Formats: sequence, structure tokens, C-alpha cells
Amino acid sequence: MASAIVLDQRLITPRSLFSRNQAQWDAWCKSATHRFLLYGGQAGGGKSHFLRWWSVFYLIALAEQGVKGATVGLFCEDYPSLLDRQISKIRTEFPPGLGVLKEGVTRDFHLAPRYGSGRILLRNLDDPAKYLSAEFAGIGVDELTRNRKEVFDFLRSRLRWPGVSRPGFVAGTNPSGIGHAWVKKLWIERDFPTELERLKDEFHFVRARASDNPYLSEEYHKDLETLPPAMAAAYAQGSWDVFAGQYFDIWSPERMVDRPESWNIRPWWPRWMSIDWGFKHNAAAYWLASEKDSVFTYKEFVRNNLDPDKLALAICERNDGDKLQQIYLSPDAFAERTAQNTIAEQMGEVFLAHGLPYPTRADDDRVGGWQLLYQMLNAGLLRVGSNCTELIRCLPTLIRDEIKIEDIEKMDGDDAADAWRYGVKSMLAPRGKPLEIRIQDRIADFAEKRVTTVEKLEPNTIAMLSRKAERLERSKGHHTVQRWRPGMRNRG
Repeated sequence: MASAIVLDQRLITPRSLFSRNQAQWDAWCKSATHRFLLYGGQAGGGKSHFLRWWSVFYLIALAEQGVKGATVGLFCEDYPSLLDRQISKIRTEFPPGLGVLKEGVTRDFHLAPRYGSGRILLRNLDDPAKYLSAEFAGIGVDELTRNRKEVFDFLRSRLRWPGVSRPGFVAGTNPSGIGHAWVKKLWIERDFPTELERLKDEFHFVRARASDNPYLSEEYHKDLETLPPAMAAAYAQGSWDVFAGQYFDIWSPERMVDRPESWNIRPWWPRWMSIDWGFKHNAAAYWLASEKDSVFTYKEFVRNNLDPDKLALAICERNDGDKLQQIYLSPDAFAERTAQNTIAEQMGEVFLAHGLPYPTRADDDRVGGWQLLYQMLNAGLLRVGSNCTELIRCLPTLIRDEIKIEDIEKMDGDDAADAWRYGVKSMLAPRGKPLEIRIQDRIADFAEKRVTTVEKLEPNTIAMLSRKAERLERSKGHHTVQRWRPGMRNRG
């Protein structure tokens, strides 16, 4: 994209502005050939500076192509961040002849007519629905990982402008934040969902390095290295694998992941399954086995857009004859309905028909569950199969909730971790009376209400009551919170 600014007999071009920072120059060049550019990595790489000047030169380039008066949206996650990172810098950094910053209810920078009269709308993303009818010739987002994927998808839907066939999206960010997982998945791992497959060649990542910024002192780089390890990895090294706020900061595939066949799982080891129900979002299922104090996750199935009965059937087909003691299913499946029966009932019928247990409501103690996983991973008592690729991808991307720091922030793509948590926490929690005793108690209560004894009930009646009681007991779940400690045996 050719563009230039002439101010006080001085020519300012993208090359003259960005060439002192090689990564910025690379980002500018790639923004001309790729519609979705991410410029991210270390703190101090000049990402915010790049975004505001990209907005200026992008609008000038459009004007040179005959598209004058176009609009670019420059977004931050909230207004204080917008004021700090962009508006305050524009006030002092943009020369007067370039245009005018208009500050009313909203802040907009209007380029001078000689540069095409384009506008940079400075906006926040606290409520993206505010821009439902907006149109942008280009969009810049500062700190993209502070946003959920649905914000990105919504902003993409606003990219349209008369005469602009390939409107651009450019974002800057550091690793970490609530959007870390989905940003890493698209730009770093290049793992695209079906709907984005057609656009995958339009995505490009340029790594930002603090060392590329000539305006930073050597002392700044040294100071970054003195941060706590996770923060230093994110801000000083630009790591997408270890970052500030990461929950499982102990995660190590070298220590925690093995080929399942290396475990030699014996037929008599207790085995069970856990499932996080989902339709639009992924449903995730895990097969687990235990031996003494260790738990092995040896099989994974993750899929979306499957009705409850089809999901259950797909799970049965992949069970491969394993004798499961329990199937723990996410609590929402016992409340939601896609037909006359709940999701749990629909799946349960399929499981029973294939010789598997009727599902039990999973223990959804989030804080206790995450802590249990952390403790067991740290003690070397949780092993993950190398075939559980979604779980391996998901675990290191989970971040702590900023308000409830013992919990994990809900985010896109955490279905695998939720399903795994259900399986470990539910099986290791004490359950009080055995299931068989609870069923007998229900039948005795029924007989007492009929002023008779169990012995006088018809066999068919007892069989029917037993089936009904088992379903009710399994759907209720009988779990209490108990912190795992070394030496605790599997209670399943």
C-alpha cells in the first residue's frame, strides 16, 4: 500500500516511520497481503503505536485508490484502556496538519481533506452490540486477547465498505488474557474451525519483540526479566505457552503425557467416563482408569453439532468394549431438553441399550475440581494420553478468574478441561451409601407407602422400581467436597 504524509516539508511514509522497528515494518507489509494480521508477543514491541499509525496510513492508501472518507475502527477492551493506550498518545503524537481529534460523547480522529478525510473511530468493546449497524473499511484491536472469540466474529461481520473489496483487520496483543486460547489457536497453531477454513490463508502472525523497539532502554529489557516467571515468559519472551495468569503453570507435556499403550492398563483396573455436553460448542468425552493412587486418561472424543442420541451412539462406538463403572455427565444435561426427555435421558437410553451405565450427574464443584487436578498433576498422579490432543492443547491455555482467583475463567474451547474435571473430581469424591443400598431404600419407602412389605411386591413391580430408582439416584449424584491428598485411594 503506497501512502505518504507531507508535514512541514517533511515526508513521512510507512517505511520512514516503521523501518527502525523491523517487526513493525514486516507487519505493515503483511497487512497489505493478509486480511487478518496479528502483531503480538513481548511487551514494549510498539504494538499500540503500530495500530494507530496503521489506521492513518491505511486510510490514506484507500484515499489514493479513490475511496475517500472511509472509516476505520480502533478498539480497546474498555474506555480507560482506550484513553491510556490510544487517545492520550494521539493528542501528543499526531502532528496538527494531519487532522483533528474531535472529543465529544465519542472520540474520533478526522484526517485532513488533503489526506482523504478518513476517520478513525476510537471505541471500546465493553458492549460490542453498540456497533450492530456500523460499517468499517478496516478494524484495529489493541490487546486482542482481552476479548472472547465472539467479539472477533462480531467485528468481522462489521467489515464492509463501498469500494473496498478486502477490508483489513489488524490486532496487537501480548500473550495471556481471556482470549489467549482462541487467538493462539488461530494465529499461532493455525487450527481453524470449519467456518474459517476458507480464510485461513488470510491470517498471518508477526512476532513483536521488545528488542526491535529502538526507543526502549536496555534497562527496560532487564527489568522485564525480573518479573515473576510466568509474567517474564509472557512479557519479556513473548511465550504463548507460559504466561501471566495461567492456571496450570506446572503443565509439562514431557512429564505428564504418555502413549496410552505404555501404561499397560489392566482389565481389572476401575474404568469410567466423563462427558461435558455441548451442541454448538464442543461436546467432550474422556475415558479414565485408575490404579492405586494414579489416574490415567486414555481416550478422547470431542465433537460438536451432534444431537444427544447421536453423540451417545458415537461414544458407544468408540468405547470398544471397555467395562465402565460410571459415566459422569455435566449437570446441564439433566436440566436441558431438546425433545420431551432431557439430554441425560436421551443419552442414557442409548447407553443402556449398548450395555453401558446410565449417566450420573457430575460433581460440578469448580474450585475443588481445579485444585484437585492441579494437586494431582503436581504430584505426578494424573497422566494424559498423547491421543487426547484437545485436552493437551486446552490445559495450558486456561487462566485464573480475575475476581475469583481460585477458579478458572470460562472461555471458548474449555470444554475438554471441563469434561476432564468432571471425571477426576466425581470419581474421587466420597459418595456415602452405595448405590445399591440407596435403591433398596427407595423400594422400601414405596412399599411402606402402600402399607405392605418389599417381599409382597410383584417381581415385575420391583424390577420397574429398581430401574426408576437407579436412574433417579444416578441423576442426583451424591458428592461432597473433599480435597485430594497423597495416599488417598480411588473410592470408585
